[in-house]
Amino acid sequence: MGIWGSGDIALTQTQMTDSAENVTGPWRYERIDGAGHWMQLEVPDTINRLLVDFLPSEAAASPTGSG
Repeated sequence: MGIWGSGDIALTQTQMTDSAENVTGPWRYERIDGAGHWMQLEVPDTINRLLVDFLPSEAAASPTGSG
């Protein structure tokens, strides 16, 4: 997953979206308007929600599906 904040002064949106070319697994891009480079500190609830939604749950990741 690529998460980019529109206020990031160290990374451009194009650099983030071009990262998809280097990923072999599932890829998803999320833009957070107004967030800067340290978005984990600026909007932690938003980042956590996106990560929990993107990452597989432990039960789903288990070969048997039972955790």
